[in-house]
Amino acid sequence: MRFLTLFTLICLLAATSCQSHDLVMGQATYGDVIIFKANEYKYGFPFMVRTSDIEYPEPGQQNFAYIKAIFVKDNERDGSGGYPVVKSGGIGQRFMKLRLKSQRGCGFNFTVTVYGRY
Repeated sequence: MRFLTLFTLICLLAATSCQSHDLVMGQATYGDVIIFKANEYKYGFPFMVRTSDIEYPEPGQQNFAYIKAIFVKDNERDGSGGYPVVKSGGIGQRFMKLRLKSQRGCGFNFTVTVYGRY
């Protein structure tokens, strides 16, 4: 019984120390191409929350591809990274607005990849 309790505690500690805040929406299949890719990085400042908004397509440009998948990878694997949220658009649309928000006092480092089909 002690072994089971100790094993459960170790598993919980390992799971909480390896948190990332990835966002996966949709599924990229054969024939889909990368239509947008960006690395977004901001330093952390004490007691501040950092945000960044990403738009696809950029203002003044047109997009003729339908979005099939959105992958936002949190490159901070220790759980101190930020949180991605799709504010508008997304899967099945021709546009998207994404907000990246850090934890208080921390920065973030994300890689955003959008797949689509023409």
